[in-house]
Amino acid sequence: MEPASEELDLQAYCRSLALQQVRTLTRLAEIAMQLAEGEGARALAAQVRAAEPKADAVAVETARAEAREAGLAFSRFSNSVQRSLAQRARAADRLCARDKVEAPDREAARKARRDRHREQVREVLQDMIWNETEDLDRVDDLHAELDERIRHLYEDEDVRVEDRPVGSVMAGLACGLGFAEQWRNWAHGWPGTPRPARPAGSEARIEAERAKRRDAAVAAVERACAQVDPARIDGIRAGLAVRLQEADVIEWLDTETIFTVTDRLCRSLGIDSSDCLESLCDQNPDTPDTG
Repeated sequence: MEPASEELDLQAYCRSLALQQVRTLTRLAEIAMQLAEGEGARALAAQVRAAEPKADAVAVETARAEAREAGLAFSRFSNSVQRSLAQRARAADRLCARDKVEAPDREAARKARRDRHREQVREVLQDMIWNETEDLDRVDDLHAELDERIRHLYEDEDVRVEDRPVGSVMAGLACGLGFAEQWRNWAHGWPGTPRPARPAGSEARIEAERAKRRDAAVAAVERACAQVDPARIDGIRAGLAVRLQEADVIEWLDTETIFTVTDRLCRSLGIDSSDCLESLCDQNPDTPDTG
């Protein structure tokens, strides 16, 4: 049996079990109700046969015996319906009570995620505007326009913008600001999903996936080294080897995109991160950065 993922949301898992229990009890009650209806109909039909004036003694006794048997079965199935409904009601009450208690925490977590999502969109698009705008006098106006667009996008709490891929959100805003073509040079670093799924499965499978992501990040840094003073490359490689063994980088490899891992590695090694990011953007745009 494969071990549970470290990212297992225990609260969400318990809630799904409670919902499954409610659905199962509902189904059991429906089946028991159908059986009870069948036995009830059989008991009534047997009673009618037993009451027929022309029926002989043997037929009457047989009909009465069937009516008693069907009546007992009807009683058992009726009790089963009542027990299933009672258990379902208790399960639903517990679920509602738990949801009421956990609602503030869920809302706080959603607000924090929404704020991180919004700030990430703002920071990247501000950088894009600064780098892609030749007329520097327009930068402040474009930043102000961006802030206004972002405010309108996120102001309706019922619209769960934070559930959309961050790359898609940035692409839409870039188009509205007139930077559709320029965004093509930035989009390769922002895949369809903001972060890859954490590797799961056996230890060997997790390490294989982690190694694939590590190799991709190292390759991106190596490409950026072409822009570095050759006398510094050996030192950078030595520093990179050390960084790859540190806990924070291992965590990034499990949870962040290659774009993000490469950017952070470059910053920690004193390399101009734009060189690394440009090296990633130069890759085949049809190859998504899935982490």
